[in-house]
Amino acid sequence: MNIAIVDDLESEAQKLSGLIKKYCEEHFIPVQIKVYKNGNHLIDEQQPSSFDLIFLDIYMHDINGLDLARKLRDQGYDNLIIFSTVSTDYAVNGYSVQAFDYLVKPYDYNRFHKTMDRCMEELAHKSRYIVVKESRTYVKIRLNNIIYTDYHNHYIQIHTPVRIVKSYMSFSDFSKLLEPYPQFLNCYRNCIVNMDHVACLKGYEFILKNGDIMPITRNRKTDIKQKYADYEFYRLEQESKI
Repeated sequence: MNIAIVDDLESEAQKLSGLIKKYCEEHFIPVQIKVYKNGNHLIDEQQPSSFDLIFLDIYMHDINGLDLARKLRDQGYDNLIIFSTVSTDYAVNGYSVQAFDYLVKPYDYNRFHKTMDRCMEELAHKSRYIVVKESRTYVKIRLNNIIYTDYHNHYIQIHTPVRIVKSYMSFSDFSKLLEPYPQFLNCYRNCIVNMDHVACLKGYEFILKNGDIMPITRNRKTDIKQKYADYEFYRLEQESKI
């Protein structure tokens, strides 16, 4: 994840950078942060599109955050912009540049955390892949390559057509990465199946297209069967729009 911070006060930029790093460490998100003291330098580099998220201070000497946001939008930047400010006086003006949110200084981590949670959800919808840490490296996995996942000895095991990716994290943290996507269903204890890879539902099992079998929790069979039927209807409806 690439993030830019534009703030002419280095101390404020460092505080925000610290919050970003803390959040990303807690959620196993690889991140690169670049700080700009002058917003025009961001424009001059002509690479704003490389950033998933840009934090803009409203009150700066060279160019204020709203004018910078307009320039970014005019250049075609369509990712997330969050304003940081000591006042919400300009909040209404933020709608004209599709600002995702406002953070008021001094920063409150609980408020920041909620904003970042929403950012992750929005970016997940845009990106269509997840990033997990495997050993000492980070692995990008396309959603359609995830057949199913299970949990063993504190490791998430992500089964793909090529190999099994193992990541040391809790099932709860991992399941949050897939929450925005309707094709993923928690069908058994600490197991998630990608319903796009399901051939059929038979008894208390999902038969997958590759021949693997995923069990279904017996006391949730009715609920799981309904969710599978709902997703099949949703998928057919989406395909009919193509």
